[in-house]
Amino acid sequence: MAVVLHTTVGDLPVLLHYQTCPLASFNFLALCASGYYDGCTFYRHFPGILLQTGDPTNTGKGGESIFAKLPPVAYTADGDDNGDAVSSEAASVAAAGILPGRYFRDEGFGVTTHAQRGTLSMAHKGTKADTNASQFFVTTSPQSSFDGFYTAFGVVDLNGVYSASEAAVVAEVASSTEGEVAGSSLATAEPDAVGDAAPKCGDAVLTALEVASAKVDEKNIVQLASRARITNATVLYNPFAEGKMKL
Repeated sequence: MAVVLHTTVGDLPVLLHYQTCPLASFNFLALCASGYYDGCTFYRHFPGILLQTGDPTNTGKGGESIFAKLPPVAYTADGDDNGDAVSSEAASVAAAGILPGRYFRDEGFGVTTHAQRGTLSMAHKGTKADTNASQFFVTTSPQSSFDGFYTAFGVVDLNGVYSASEAAVVAEVASSTEGEVAGSSLATAEPDAVGDAAPKCGDAVLTALEVASAKVDEKNIVQLASRARITNATVLYNPFAEGKMKL
């Protein structure tokens, strides 16, 4: 298990396709660990299709990738002693797929898909490709038409239940996940009970998010008073921090 998104309606356990989508996974893990997503509402809802979040302004117009923290890159001017060469930093940033404006490129096309409910995918700036920043959406049903357009970088563990006492995700029922997803082994401990209510599995939390986001306007913006939100995130496994992966 990679990350648990703690929301106002329950805990959403997430597995990441970190090998196929390293930029999106690195970005998501870093933003989660830094508290960037804390307070982000599920501000947009296309019923039966997706829920969108990841904008700290909660307007649908904000958000930036972790790569925005990089210092400005100085490109050499035409005609000077260095010709058209760019700095080594600029070259490494470009090679990693980090684009001007601190977006990063799309990944995973032809490998990861939107074939299941609970797919996490990067939202673009409008309809422009390769404009991934911080906003993402969670599908609430299979959406094969999104394949090849949006970066599907993870999945909700629909059967997983987060145990706070174990700091791990336990299996409500046996589940199978894509082989490469980060930290996919599940703990064997029993889930906690919080107060009178036991924690919900990922699928039940996703359903609760749909219910909380039911009231939308003509642009599918969720009514402010009823919005669910991410309260904070727990990173359970980070292959980049542990030296298992590099960009």
